Amino acid sequence: MKKKTIIFVGLAVLITFIVVVSIFRKSQSPIEVETTKVEKGDISPTVNADGLVAAKVAVNIQSQVMGEIISLPFKEGDSVKKGDLLVQINPDTYERDVSSAKASFDAALVALDESEVNLAQRKRDYERALKLHQDKIFSDDQLENAKLIYDQAILQNREAKTRVAQAKATLERAKDYLAKTTLRSPIDGVITTLNAKEGETAIMGTMNFAGTVILIVSDLSEIITEVQVDEADFQKLKMGQKATVIIDALGGKKYDGKVIEIGASAQQSSSGLQTNIRQFKVKIAITNPDKDLKPGMTTRAKLYAEERKGVLKIPIGAVKSEIKNGEQQYFCLKVEKGKVKKCEVKTGLADDINIEIISGLNEGEEVITGPYRIFKTLKEGDKVKIRKLANGKKEGNEIKVEVS
Repeated sequence: MKKKTIIFVGLAVLITFIVVVSIFRKSQSPIEVETTKVEKGDISPTVNADGLVAAKVAVNIQSQVMGEIISLPFKEGDSVKKGDLLVQINPDTYERDVSSAKASFDAALVALDESEVNLAQRKRDYERALKLHQDKIFSDDQLENAKLIYDQAILQNREAKTRVAQAKATLERAKDYLAKTTLRSPIDGVITTLNAKEGETAIMGTMNFAGTVILIVSDLSEIITEVQVDEADFQKLKMGQKATVIIDALGGKKYDGKVIEIGASAQQSSSGLQTNIRQFKVKIAITNPDKDLKPGMTTRAKLYAEERKGVLKIPIGAVKSEIKNGEQQYFCLKVEKGKVKKCEVKTGLADDINIEIISGLNEGEEVITGPYRIFKTLKEGDKVKIRKLANGKKEGNEIKVEVS
């Protein structure tokens, strides 16, 4: 019994020893890490924004008079020339208004002629009365009476002239309203939107009401996209800036573009989800448009800000930060003689993938990029080895992120 106890104790000690040795050896074994080399390349930060395709020149055709639409010669998608008839509103009421105004104008002219004849007669009467008064034939009262009648004739003539001017203005306004029943194209273009049908009533706009947009004529020879850029990226914008416009509706087709207009003031975000977000409207001219582009398509635009060529760069995920002496410091973990070495760096521009290294690293040095869980816990001095691929090459230039 005692012998068995000794054997069991011996086995327990042996197992414990093996476990301790295994843990010790494991703790001393290098940690496999993924790395990438510091290399030279180009850094081009981008500003991403969403928007819509639009024609640079698009004209809303609205009626300035109310009436029934009796003719719409063109359909949506049709090409039109400047001066082509686009909309005909029933002119009957306005033609009658012109006839009535013309009659009133003619009557005012007749009244003016009568006042001219009367004025001439009263002027002669006054001149004769003045002469007779000088010859002591007419009394003072008779002269004053003749002067009063002459003054009244002058006033009647002025009133007749005013009525003629008023009647003429009414006639011109009636003619103008009649002319506005015929709407013609102000530009060469394509009908991109048609909102009305024959028989519907066109409503004219007022100060508080926009009125009916019957159709839109667009010049599709110049296509733009209007995007909304967050105010945080405003300093990265400049006129003539290059851009890439991506159209998801066309399978991610890309077009070249350049910034032609930057909004002068920030506006509330059009998404309406966060009212505290302010955005600037930016217009980008698409320099290589084709027939596939249609107004109203959604776009994703990349605006290329400052670009630097031939600078040292590493993946953004390889840079970590800490607060030191009250200031934020950036550092990388690099592999040196099989161990982790902490290296403070000064960073510059960054794009979606890489960040510029101004100082702290040299070209060709290995910086640790992962695996993510291990990368978070690595400390300076830890033993590491670079993970190998099946073909014996080092695994690098790629950040692998594990999601728990």
